[in-house]
Amino acid sequence: MIRREMTNPEIDELIDSQPAPALPADRLKQIETAVTADLKPVRPLAPDSAYLAGLLGIFLIACIAGCFIGPHGWHVLSGLQKVTVLVPLAATTALVAFSVVRQMRPAAKHARSSALVSAGVFVVLLLIMMVVFQPAQESAFLRHGLACFRTGMVFAIPAAFFLALLLLRGAPLSPLLTGATAGGFAGLVGLTVLEIHCPILNVYHIIFWHVSVTLACIVAGIVFSSVTFWRWPSNR
Repeated sequence: MIRREMTNPEIDELIDSQPAPALPADRLKQIETAVTADLKPVRPLAPDSAYLAGLLGIFLIACIAGCFIGPHGWHVLSGLQKVTVLVPLAATTALVAFSVVRQMRPAAKHARSSALVSAGVFVVLLLIMMVVFQPAQESAFLRHGLACFRTGMVFAIPAAFFLALLLLRGAPLSPLLTGATAGGFAGLVGLTVLEIHCPILNVYHIIFWHVSVTLACIVAGIVFSSVTFWRWPSNR
């Protein structure tokens, strides 16, 4: 006789054809007590608007701080460059923030789709940067680039820290996606500050050093979530 695996409907039919004997009332009480012994009420998540306001606050505080360290980039950008770069950058950050908030809530709608849309808008932003900025001679490409990368990370890391505090309030079901999205938000904060602060309009400098802040934060978010968040649900 050839052995084969049973299908789910066949297993269900087998279980239904052999009903389990009824348990005594005292045994049912013991099971109920064991299951409910360590159950505790959980604090419900705040409305999405509250978390979005928190992320918006992080973004605005970073931009204001970037102005305090010197809005040199803002002064050298033309009107067209300000609109075509900073508006898509703000839109991308808003989409990423929305995706992060939705991922905090299990079974929330539009979490993955908004992450994909924000990634697409970010790619469009890169293409816009390659069009509106031109190559230019830069004698200290490495020195200036490292300084910009360091400045961007100085703002991205605190943004990531406060964002992590907000994420701890939720229960993301896709740790890698959430880590990448959260890292992307922090990186976009650093990128925005650099566009306000840095006066260098060399397209190679911007694409290589400014955008690298966002990419580095995305990678860091993935690594951090893979190490930490996979064990997080079991701890909760």
